[in-house]
Amino acid sequence: MSKLKTWLRRGAIGTAAAAIAVGGGAAATRAFVQHQTAERLRIDAKDGIQESGFVKLPSGEQWVVVRGRDIDNPVLLVVHGGGMPTSLFAEDYASWEKDFTVVHWDRRDHGKSLARADGRIDPDQGLDGFVADGLALSEHLKARLHKPRIALLGWSWGSRVALTMAHQRPDLFSVYAGTGQAVDNDARDRHVYDHMLAVAQTGRHPELLAKLTAFGPPPYDPPGRWKEIDVLEPVYLTTEGPRKSLGQLYRQALAMPDWSLKDLLTHKDGGRIIRRQRSLAVYQANQTWKAAPLGRDFALPMVLIQGEYDHPDFVRPWFDGLRAPAKDMVVLPGAGHNGIQMQAVRFGQALHDHVLPLARAWEYGRPADTPSAGAEVKPVE
Repeated sequence: MSKLKTWLRRGAIGTAAAAIAVGGGAAATRAFVQHQTAERLRIDAKDGIQESGFVKLPSGEQWVVVRGRDIDNPVLLVVHGGGMPTSLFAEDYASWEKDFTVVHWDRRDHGKSLARADGRIDPDQGLDGFVADGLALSEHLKARLHKPRIALLGWSWGSRVALTMAHQRPDLFSVYAGTGQAVDNDARDRHVYDHMLAVAQTGRHPELLAKLTAFGPPPYDPPGRWKEIDVLEPVYLTTEGPRKSLGQLYRQALAMPDWSLKDLLTHKDGGRIIRRQRSLAVYQANQTWKAAPLGRDFALPMVLIQGEYDHPDFVRPWFDGLRAPAKDMVVLPGAGHNGIQMQAVRFGQALHDHVLPLARAWEYGRPADTPSAGAEVKPVE
């Protein structure tokens, strides 16, 4: 049992899984830790809601978690980023549950949804397929929770899915909120490269300058080669404020109730599964995605909550160019691309201040006194 505790502290999912598979004591220890987590996650509020299960969507059965302290609050559907289903870390987002009924959805190629399909994905399912799943889930949530509209939050890769959902079916949603907002992959890669190059040319990081000069500016062929440059940014520059270590995240994952070892190991292997099974055409489309084809017009309020270190200056021109009935851009000081999770409480306060009022006002459609569409950038204290 002591060895399992050590592995839990280190966050070694694979090692801990092997120990649990062969040792009853290790399994009992994990079960106890899961029970403790379940107790912390339990919602006892009289008007609260706590549900989880698989929902049949166009591309298959997918895991959905619904949590909130008051069923009358607006519903917030979270469309997670690549490799990070928010359902696995629902405890991080507990502070949001006082304002929203929070819905965590494992997309078809992530988490428990991927495990449900025994680690198999449709190689030809691209963005359109995920959008179809998201819209079907939104319809399901409206009916299940008796809401005329729901709020939508897209994070990183999930912001592509959520933004497209909001553009295609604004009648389903009260407000769109994006964080780590995707706009133009190629242009962002060049922006990050130029930013790193400017820092390297100050003379502080000669080794970074040598690497960037050797690579030259993007785009690269194949597109995935950008990762060799992308991994340098957090080594040499500040890209995130206070954050959890990988070990802490793994410990949380091992302690999460409702997640079997098969679920965890399949999810841990998800990146390799996707790279091996996804078609080249879908991969290339993902690498070169742009928001511009959606146009500038959105028929619902638009909010961005962007981390200070996540290049808000890059997304600002795109956001300024949007036409929407209400707009609000918020910069989260000290946060980076993963501020939604690493600073979840402060992110929740930004949701409370900037998204909740719009979610309430637009739940039944356009209010009579619709505010003007400004794009003021506001820091979060």
